[in-house]
Formats: sequence, structure tokens, C-alpha cells
Amino acid sequence: MPAATLLAHAALLARLSAPYPFAVGEALQYEASLGYFPIGTASATVARTTRERGADAFVFTAVGEGGPPGFRARYEMTSWVQSTRLASLRFYRKLTQGSKVDEERYQIVPDSGRYRQEGIARDWVAPPDALDELAYLYYLRTIPLEVGKSFTMSRYFKTGYNPVQVRVTGREPVTLFDGRTVPCFIVELTARGATLGVRLTDDARRLPVQLDLPLPYGRVTLLLSGVAGS
Repeated sequence: MPAATLLAHAALLARLSAPYPFAVGEALQYEASLGYFPIGTASATVARTTRERGADAFVFTAVGEGGPPGFRARYEMTSWVQSTRLASLRFYRKLTQGSKVDEERYQIVPDSGRYRQEGIARDWVAPPDALDELAYLYYLRTIPLEVGKSFTMSRYFKTGYNPVQVRVTGREPVTLFDGRTVPCFIVELTARGATLGVRLTDDARRLPVQLDLPLPYGRVTLLLSGVAGS
């Protein structure tokens, strides 16, 4: 690779990573449980940077696999997110359950406030600087948090799910997979009657060490089991 190209790539990585508590190469591993029963694994990765429709962008990926008997599934997401303002540009979601596969591909245009789904000959209104569900998790890591603070965000790209109510309900120590105990914010996000819980470390990285997800067969807990990169 020419030296000029290497320097340009290094400059791009520095520009994308500097303002955020995550960087390219960060890979978070999770163990999933339903109550006391282990049911699978998940991961979330800052996979790379790219140019998407002329804009510098992060590429976030997430994979979850498992579930109780009868609900075993694999869930995959990829999110292309404009780096300068953390706004979604493209989103891919795939759910595989047995022989059934559901795939959805979206193009999201922050400047025009529209999004479209591949294979459907129309578009829909999106809020300014819209976020998909994976991008939302990374965006949450960048905002100030304060115990007792409650606010709304209306940035989910499908407007029917807005507003999202965000509540910082507490701060407590959490023992991580490596034995360290760190203080964490307890955050709840509620939309259309469903609540997702997140515990984020109260430090510069704002690592999501625990997620409590409402799923059709019950509330699943994802507990951080490993961190690589960055």
C-alpha cells in the first residue's frame, strides 16, 4: 500500500476515534442468560471505518446466538454510522430461526429526514440524525449521565417508536469478568411500553457491562464476559 494511502488511512482512524469512548477494534463479548439459565452468547464490535455515501463512517456489528428450546435463533446487525454526528446511514438486520430467515436492509438519509427499505418502492419520514438500534447503544455511551436524570430522545429512525424515555435510575458497583469492581450507571430506555436496561461503566470508556432485553420468551440478560481491542 502506498505511503500516502497509509497516512491518509491513519488520519481517518484518528479523526473517527478521538472524540468517542470506543475505537475501531473494540470487541465486546457477552454471555446470555434467562433467569439463572445460560442460553447463548452475543458480541458487539467496532469493526472498521469506511466511506458511506461520501461520509466518513464507523461500521458497528453485533451477533447474538442462542435462546431456550423452541426459540433458538441467530440475530445479526450491521450499522453504518456517520462519524461526525453519529447518525445512521445504513442498517442491516437478519434473524435466523430454524429454516426461517428474515432480512431487512435500510438506507437512512440524515439530511433529507427519510429512510427506505430495500425491496419496497417507497420511503418514510425519519427524525433528524436518526439512529438504528445498534447505533443507539454506541450513542448512549457518548452522552453525559447523572443519577436521577430523565429525558427523552426522538432519534430512532422509525418514528413510531419515538420518543424514547431515558432514565438514569442509580449508580452501583459491578464486578466484571476479570474480577475488577467498577461503578456503573443504571439506565432504562423505554419505548412503546417496553423497557431495555443498560449498565454503563462510570469511566471514560462507558462500557455496556450488562443489558436486560425484553424478548418474546422473557427478559434476557447479557453480561459482559470479555473485551478485546482499543
